[in-house]
Amino acid sequence: MSTLVLNKKILLHHLKIAVGAVLITIVFSLILFRKVFHNETLSTLLLTFVQLEMFLYLGHRFFRNVKPEGSGFIKKTIIRFLLFYLTVLLIAFTLFIGLYTFYFTQSGKSFSEFIPSLMHLEMKTFLVSIMIGFGLGALFFFYTQWTDAVKDMQKLREEKLIFQYETLKSQVNPHFLFNSLNALTSLVHKDPDLSERFIQKLSLIYRYVLENQEKDKVNLSDELNFVRNFFELQQVRDEGKIKLNIEKNGSELAKIIPVSIQMLVENALKHNLASRNAPLEITIHFEGIDKMVVRHNLQEKEQLSGGTGIGLKNLNERCKLIMGRELEVQKTADEFIVKIPVQINT
Repeated sequence: MSTLVLNKKILLHHLKIAVGAVLITIVFSLILFRKVFHNETLSTLLLTFVQLEMFLYLGHRFFRNVKPEGSGFIKKTIIRFLLFYLTVLLIAFTLFIGLYTFYFTQSGKSFSEFIPSLMHLEMKTFLVSIMIGFGLGALFFFYTQWTDAVKDMQKLREEKLIFQYETLKSQVNPHFLFNSLNALTSLVHKDPDLSERFIQKLSLIYRYVLENQEKDKVNLSDELNFVRNFFELQQVRDEGKIKLNIEKNGSELAKIIPVSIQMLVENALKHNLASRNAPLEITIHFEGIDKMVVRHNLQEKEQLSGGTGIGLKNLNERCKLIMGRELEVQKTADEFIVKIPVQINT
């Protein structure tokens, strides 16, 4: 079913381009020949269709990773825009020369007339066509880019709503709160000082979630501190059974999606067995300069309770929309590894 939907979308995309090519060809014909149909109508239509296909393809390639954020956004956009138009101009000129050469050889004229005919008769038509084509093509291109951007923003809003719901459900759900209060009750009489620290950590966790659930990115250092606080609460109940190792082998000034590392740590705790003889060991470290890795030894529970997998899928969608990259998930016989994209501030 998904393949059928995808094929329909592709067909509709090419159909829109074909309609655009017809409209542009009509405008060309009226301006250059004062009539819609002439000897070169079909060739002009085909050439316009091919150029529009390349126009849109190149546009997506040049602008797909440009995000409206940061001080360098305008500069990057202008540079890519100029490179894009130079590329399109070069391709259009190459196609024009090729098409002109084909028609010239078919006419049987002497080759000595090739350059004069090209310069005096055809170049004017080409330049006028380029100006009209680039004007209409730019409008057509930016319209499609705008509609794509609107769709992406709508999708991002939907994903953010799911993210907020999943975050609040996982952090403020009755099960988590019950376990935290139960652990706190036993600590109050045994160790008042530890119970006070427990309350402080619990407060920091809820504050972090509430302050950052609306944000697309947070500082990696803040996310790691949040993970440490969360893990300390888990250790109160499972001391000696679980271990966390955060290796400082990269820039903590990087940006990352909020509650992303914590979600992976929580998944590891939820879906794996842990004991003092066989502790669950979670390691967090950089890979290169733009990936955070969360890995743990694999000790899967036989029956998983309440695991829908929506958290990992949602995180992956948010990474695609916000970071322009996907999660990398690897599962071996001994280990489960997830690599999260991060943004390095330059």
